[in-house]
Amino acid sequence: MSRSDMAIVVSGAIALAVAAAPARGQLAEGTANAQANIDGFAVIGKGTAVARPNRLEIDLEVSASSELSADAIVKYRDAKKRLQDAFATLKMKNVTVEERGLLVDQKGQAYNPYYMDTPPARKGKVEVQLRRKLVVSVSDIRPMDEEALLQLVAKLLDVAQDAGGKVGGGGDSMPYYYRYNNEGSKLVRFILDDYESLQEKAYGEAITDARTKAGRLAKLSGVELGRIAGIREVLVSGEKPPAGALALYYGVMPSSNDEEVPRKRLESSRFQEIPVRVELHVRFDLAGPVKLGKGGAE
Repeated sequence: MSRSDMAIVVSGAIALAVAAAPARGQLAEGTANAQANIDGFAVIGKGTAVARPNRLEIDLEVSASSELSADAIVKYRDAKKRLQDAFATLKMKNVTVEERGLLVDQKGQAYNPYYMDTPPARKGKVEVQLRRKLVVSVSDIRPMDEEALLQLVAKLLDVAQDAGGKVGGGGDSMPYYYRYNNEGSKLVRFILDDYESLQEKAYGEAITDARTKAGRLAKLSGVELGRIAGIREVLVSGEKPPAGALALYYGVMPSSNDEEVPRKRLESSRFQEIPVRVELHVRFDLAGPVKLGKGGAE
C-alpha cells in the first residue's frame, strides 16, 4: 500500500470516529452568559402580575435667595414652613410631605450651552440661593375612582401653588443631552410599592410557563422531563439597568442628582394597572432514556 493510500485510510477512520461520537446541543458562538453545551432542555419562561398603583407623588421645590446668607436662611425657613403648614391644614392622614437634600448654590449662574469656555466673570456680590425638594406623597389610592383622584390631585396642586411652592421641582438638566424615554416633566407619579408580592407571583407563573414549554418539547422528542437543573434571570421589572449600559446604548448621561429612588418600586405617569414582568431562562434535565419506536429506532 502506497503512502497516499495509507493517508486516505487514516483520514476515513478519523471521520468515522468523529461521526460516531455522542451528539450534544450546541449554542451559537458568542451567546452571552450561556453554556457551550446544553444537556436536556433550556427554555424561557414568562410570568406577569398586575396591580393598580397604591400611592402617588408630587414633586415641589421651595427656595429663597439673598446677597446676605443670613437673610437667605430666614427667607428659606419661612417659605418651607408656609408650604408645610398649608398641607398640615388639610388634616389628611394619607398625605405626607417628605424633605429631600438641601442645595446651597448661587442664584443666576445658569448653564449656557453657547459658552465653550469659562463664562464671563460676574460683577458684584454673589447671591446665595437655598433650595430643597419636597415630595408630597398620598397613600391608599388604589380603590379610588378616577373622578375622586382628579379632585384630590387638583386640590393638592392648588394648595402647593397658593403656598408659594414650585410644582415639579428644579430642572437642571443639560439641554443638549439626549435622554432615553423622555416624555417631559410629570406633575404626578403613580407608584406601585407592594412590588415583592407581585414579583413572587410573576416568578411562579414564569416557572410554570417554562415547565409547560419544556414538557411539550420532551413529549415531541420522545423523552421524559426531569428536574430543574438551572435558572437564570433574563428580565425582572423594576431592576435598574447599569448606568454604563444606558450611556453606551442610549447616550444617557449618569444623573448628577444625589437622591436615590427606592429600588423595589415601579412608577407610571398614568393611573392604570402596572405590570410586573419576569422572564427566566430555565434548564431541565432528562428523567429517562429515549423512548424507542415500533421498529426499534429512536
